[in-house]
This record gives sequence, C-alpha cells and structure tokens, in this order.
Amino acid sequence: MQHHAHAPVPAWHQTPRRGLVNTSNLRMEICEQNEAFIVEDGDLKFSHTKIICKVGNQYFYAVTDRRYRLIADIDPVALTRILIPAPHIWPLFPIGFTQAPDPLPHNCHIKRPALIHYGDTEASTNIGCLLSNEAEVCEILRKSPHPNIAHYYGCIVHDGRITGLCFARYGDSLLERVDRNLQHLDADLCLKEIQSGVSHLHSLGLIHYDINPMNVVMDGDTPVIVDFDSCRREGEQLGFKAGTRGWTNENFTVARRENDQYGLSMIRDFLSQRKKASGQL
Repeated sequence: MQHHAHAPVPAWHQTPRRGLVNTSNLRMEICEQNEAFIVEDGDLKFSHTKIICKVGNQYFYAVTDRRYRLIADIDPVALTRILIPAPHIWPLFPIGFTQAPDPLPHNCHIKRPALIHYGDTEASTNIGCLLSNEAEVCEILRKSPHPNIAHYYGCIVHDGRITGLCFARYGDSLLERVDRNLQHLDADLCLKEIQSGVSHLHSLGLIHYDINPMNVVMDGDTPVIVDFDSCRREGEQLGFKAGTRGWTNENFTVARRENDQYGLSMIRDFLSQRKKASGQL
C-alpha cells in the first residue's frame, strides 16, 4: 500500500514563542518554538525542542535537547542551524495567477506555511509544492465561486514567490461550534450544505480529500469548506499530504469522489454521536 503523509495529530506540546535574539554578529528572529514529547511507560516524557528562526530573509530550523523558559535563554551561537531552502517553502508565482489586492481586504485571513514540522517527514520538506498545489486549486475555485467554499482573494507575493494565500476570514470551525453551541446547530441543514460544497468541487473535477470538522468553518450558520492543500484532480494519485489521520480512509491511493463521501459520512457520524451524547437524539 502506498503511504502518504497526513496532517499531524496534535502530538506536540505547543509553546509557540516569537522574539529577537541579538549577538555581536547576528540578529536572529525566533519565529516558532515547540517542545516535543514521547510516551514512555504510559507517561509523557520530554524529547527535544525544535526552533524555527529567521536571519535576514533566510529561515533555519534547529533541534536541541534543551528546554527554554524564555526567548532570552536561547543562545543562537549554540544552535546547530539547518537552512530551509527558499524554494522548499515559497514557490514561484506563476504568470496568470491572481495576486491578492494591496492593501489587503479588511478582515481577511492569510494562510502561510507552518514551518515547525519542516524536516519531520517527506511531505514537510515539500511545503512549497503543497502551497503551489493549493494556489492552483484556488485559482480554479475563484472562477467558480460557491457559498459553501471559502472565498479566495489571491496570492501574497514577495520577490516573485508565493508566501501565502489570502482568504475571507470566517468564524469557528464546525468542531468548535459543536463543542460550544451544538443545540443551535441544524445538523441536517449543515450536512446538506457541506454536501453541496463537495458536489461543487466534484463538478469542477476536484477531490478535496480532507473533509473533516476542522476543515469546515462557520459563516454565521453557513458551513464553508476550507483547506485545499490535499486537494487533487479526480483520478490523480494522491499527493504527499493526503487527509487527516482518523478522518481519512488510508486505503485510498487515488483521488476519487468516494474519498470525500467517506469524509462526509464521518462528519455525519460525528454530529450524530455528539447529539446523542447531549440528549438531542
């Protein structure tokens, strides 16, 4: 069976921090910092700290067995920094693609590559490919809008490379809405509208392949499908990133409509179980 990288299960204890570290010869910006833990004898045990840093326009990652209480505790000279090549992160901006307006629309959301997992898997070293693929999908969707598909404004471009994608900003994810206010959610209508968005994707020859409650956000009471970095054309082999573990059938290797129908069935079961647990069924 072909293996694909999945969106990571929350195994990292997130301690994101950002700050500037100065030495006599170096001014380094700490962009992200996470502590990783492993399970040992049933308990969580600290494994290492991973740091994403920026020097000028270059990004690096470093792994250390030290723990840091404050940004100021990090000694940049002591870090073994590994360069993240720009093409691995930022793909070239193709002719014919849409550049986001300047100034950016009010209340928009910029999706940028998360670098903290760079180097952990094969997929994580191809962030630029994922960003390029998502931009290509969004260009198709921009020409055929749908109320249950995220509104895309265009690419954020710097020095001829795509550094992010600009979308309309929405509210809670479906998962968050269910956790906070399930009793005011019309589950049947919600499922019908998600299905409508999925059917629209399929009519364009696209398979989302990551339909789950985290990738559906709420625009008031209207569900909107987001996150297209797993999306492929119908019939294509799945890419490096293929769905979210626990919500995706790992036996699928080709982008087909039943991939998304599986995700919809999982959301249907999820909503039914939550309603039953809350006494609404």
